[in-house]
Amino acid sequence: MQIWQRAYLYVRRKAGRSILLLLVMLLLFSFVMAGLLLYRATDLAIGQTRQSLGGGFRIAPDMGNQENVMMTEADGQTNVTYIGAPLDEDLIQAVGGGEGIKDYNAVVKREMLLQEDLRPIDYNGIYQDDPIAAHLVSVEADASPLLSTAFQTGRVRLAGGGVPGRGDGGGAVISQALAEENGLDLGDEIWLSPREGHAGQPVAVKIRGLFMVEAAQQNTDVAAPVHLLENRIFIDMASGRALTGAAGADYVDFFIGDPVQVHQIMERIKAIEGIDWGCFALTARVEDYEKAAGPLLAMRELARTLLLVMVIAGTAVLSLIQALFQKSRGHELGIMLSMGISKGEILLQRLMEAVYIAAAALVLSACAVFLVWPLTGQAICGDMGEIEPMGAASAMAVFATTAGCGGVALLSAALSSLRIMGLNPGEILSRLS
Repeated sequence: MQIWQRAYLYVRRKAGRSILLLLVMLLLFSFVMAGLLLYRATDLAIGQTRQSLGGGFRIAPDMGNQENVMMTEADGQTNVTYIGAPLDEDLIQAVGGGEGIKDYNAVVKREMLLQEDLRPIDYNGIYQDDPIAAHLVSVEADASPLLSTAFQTGRVRLAGGGVPGRGDGGGAVISQALAEENGLDLGDEIWLSPREGHAGQPVAVKIRGLFMVEAAQQNTDVAAPVHLLENRIFIDMASGRALTGAAGADYVDFFIGDPVQVHQIMERIKAIEGIDWGCFALTARVEDYEKAAGPLLAMRELARTLLLVMVIAGTAVLSLIQALFQKSRGHELGIMLSMGISKGEILLQRLMEAVYIAAAALVLSACAVFLVWPLTGQAICGDMGEIEPMGAASAMAVFATTAGCGGVALLSAALSSLRIMGLNPGEILSRLS
């Protein structure tokens, strides 16, 4: 009789024991499969979070280094001036061309005067008699206005037109409210000028786009016009440098597709030669990713730990149960050895018995788990709007569970047979009778 036939007949003949092993394996395999699905789905959710949020870092003058600043007294006030190396185009190109960096945005911010015949938005009228405050607006020069913090965080959104491209000159994006207040439209030209005593020269910029303010602003009943988002004007970098007289940017934001690589890329950038890094501070910008991915990372680690515990505990429990069944099989095994059947064949039969039961348990556990998995998976990844990864998670779980659970069943059968395989027929008949 073939080994597989003897294994099948034993499983049928000992139906009670087989059902007990089936139930234990069913419970174990269900938990293992659910754990693998949870681990895989969490891993996919982390990957999607990394892609959707991204990361980056900011380079700015290091004002904390006393060698980079000069303090002067004027009108009873202490002014701090940066005297270190400028954050110029050479540095920006050297860093921005590095591997892993998707894009960058250089920024210069100043308070500037709007041309005399135009009025900023004013919600309270407190400053209408002040000739400076009544015409002061916030000007932000960007290499790429849509990459500015205001647009990236959703505080403002583009409502019409476009934005000045990198390298374009004389372009501006203003608020829709400011345009309506002054009867301006796309294509119109406005003049901006520095305050008296400040560096720079007046520039004319053409309105390329209009934005809407989305963020709720506080203290508008007492805020000066210059502090309102409606009075912020985004202009191209060439016009910004002419308007401010700045030799370099106030700071540069660099964007990286994978936030996990941010610190690694920062370390590589610090090794670039020809740049005085003592003048600049690098700050990682991965808060959004860490906040969103933190619970998912903890869940993935918990799933990994539980999987390991279940595999070890399951192997031990299955080995113990099968070892307890050995005593009643003593005569059978002793007779088989006496008939010339090798210990290897007997062990293989034991393994085949475990395979039969494990296969049935695996099918039943797969049916049970995949009936409830869509609800669990939707709870984890439903807000990602992805369907295909769920199928990928399921396929991977089936493969991993088949291999892992099969290995557990075979290992438990082998471990439970170690003692009996070390005895001769006479010892088996005497010790296990």
